Amino acid sequence: MFEIVSARRRAIAAGALVAALAACGSEVDIETTGAGGGSSASSASSGDTSVSSSTGGSGGGGGSGGLPAPTCAQGEAAIVAAMGYATSLVAFDHEGTWTKNAYVIGTANALTTYVDVYDHLGVFWIEGSDETAQSRFASTSDGKSFDLHDVHGWFPQPWNPPVTVGRSLLLGRGVGGSILAYFDPDAFDWHPYPDPAPFDLTAAVIREGSGTVLGVGVGPQGELCDTEIFWADGGSWTDMHCRDDIEVFQAEVPVAPPRAVALPNGDVVVVYYESYARIAATRLHEGVWSAPESITLADQSLVLALTATPAGDVIVGMAATTGVVYALRYVPGVGWGEPLPIDPAANPHSAISAAPGICGDDALIAYGAGGIDGEIRVARVRGGAAEVATVASFTEEIPGQISITTRRPSPSP
Repeated sequence: MFEIVSARRRAIAAGALVAALAACGSEVDIETTGAGGGSSASSASSGDTSVSSSTGGSGGGGGSGGLPAPTCAQGEAAIVAAMGYATSLVAFDHEGTWTKNAYVIGTANALTTYVDVYDHLGVFWIEGSDETAQSRFASTSDGKSFDLHDVHGWFPQPWNPPVTVGRSLLLGRGVGGSILAYFDPDAFDWHPYPDPAPFDLTAAVIREGSGTVLGVGVGPQGELCDTEIFWADGGSWTDMHCRDDIEVFQAEVPVAPPRAVALPNGDVVVVYYESYARIAATRLHEGVWSAPESITLADQSLVLALTATPAGDVIVGMAATTGVVYALRYVPGVGWGEPLPIDPAANPHSAISAAPGICGDDALIAYGAGGIDGEIRVARVRGGAAEVATVASFTEEIPGQISITTRRPSPSP
């Protein structure tokens, strides 16, 4: 008997080949609320959850793949969203257990995940092209139901994915450039800050304890640049500041732009590419940027994501063009550690996202894997070990952009 392969599957397979050559647990009720009603959402089976570890073992859903079982405080959770060609999927981890089914939110051209002022986890996405683009968001407290809303107060451009800056704060591109947008709990809508940044930002973070947002990007000569705004006081962006000692790698086949992460002590670390096989980190400490610290990679890479641990280390998730996903630990003032293999058989051009760990872990790293029927996988990273779970699956779609956000207990006063 011959398998009939759909044109769509052939197209997906061809697209994956071209890309490779170019690089050298429960049913969920969805509630529709808010003005405009938002789009409908449904629940889609993600199949059985598979768990494995970097050591090659496998096991069930509780640390049997090499890590201890998650030990969670009340309310710890994670949300991951991934964009396919025709559908986008959302999965939710509540206190160490991923939902059995993925939640379908429809077509998206760009998306990001976030935590709002109510401590709800949400996903913000943009549908449609320039003329018909519509932004929507959905939020949940426990993953059992989502509230869907249309966005009426902010109109980010769909070809520039929004970036999560901090609690209830996003960064997107508008007509005037890079714009911050905040969630207004009274209007239950998103609104832009009036002043755009002085140049195009690729990342922005809220500095702990300072009430400021630091944005980074690439200057006109390819240099690393930054700007800052006193967000808590409704201030203005500072003038563009560029580093003459740092040139960001840019090439015909693009790599991920500079990424930033805020540390618990108020420092900021920026990681950027120096070449396809070399990345570097620089730290802002007490108003002074450090000299860059570089590391040579075993394989070429196009994408990375970073997050901070509670101890103040930086975890960098990377997807090599060979299909290997791994993590690197950067300790400010000390340097880079050895690579930690996570998955030897992921999508070689997978998007990747990282978030602070929950339930005793250092970090969670989300990425795409599988073949024509793509998968969303999430790795728990703790110390020098990692464990992987498949948390959702597409049908005849390959995951594109991926975003993960975690909710941790608030520190005691």
